[in-house]
Amino acid sequence: MNKRTIATIITGLCALMLAGCASEKARYIESGGARSVITTKQINMADWNRASAALVNKLLSSGKLESLGLQMPIKAQLSTIINRTTKIVDTSLLTEQVLIALNDSNKVEAVSDDETTQQLAQEQAKLEGKTLSLPQLTITGRINEVRDSDEDTKEVTYVFSMQVNYQGRSIWRGQEQIAKQADK
Repeated sequence: MNKRTIATIITGLCALMLAGCASEKARYIESGGARSVITTKQINMADWNRASAALVNKLLSSGKLESLGLQMPIKAQLSTIINRTTKIVDTSLLTEQVLIALNDSNKVEAVSDDETTQQLAQEQAKLEGKTLSLPQLTITGRINEVRDSDEDTKEVTYVFSMQVNYQGRSIWRGQEQIAKQADK
């Protein structure tokens, strides 16, 4: 075989190998839906979706916001979300969904946590001779994890807790537990 034939064969083999590596059959699914990957190793989108929806629904149906007698939407500031799991997690996946749902309810208005936005709002209020009102509610939370196993099965339960505070006291607390099992 001459060098040109060998080069052609090698090029063809490389192209076949690359095509084989790139033949992953990706597809779109509903984020956090029934076809999502479920694992006991970490919190996934289905967990974030379920926890945020459940906590917001519990808060809104409790009547606690209305019982305060405040004009709605009530200004709220998200405070600390404590992660007590074995993994580093981005708690904003939970908090953003909670704040979006509360804003959409027209009962709560989330105050921006962006420093520049806050500075601009204060400057604008000062120019207009007004004062910027402080948030009336704070929202705090915690994510815990409980792991257990036996000879055949491993289980993890994620406990999502949320607390709404007004004038230094907790006016509402809610919790959502999500348990997942897998065979060893």
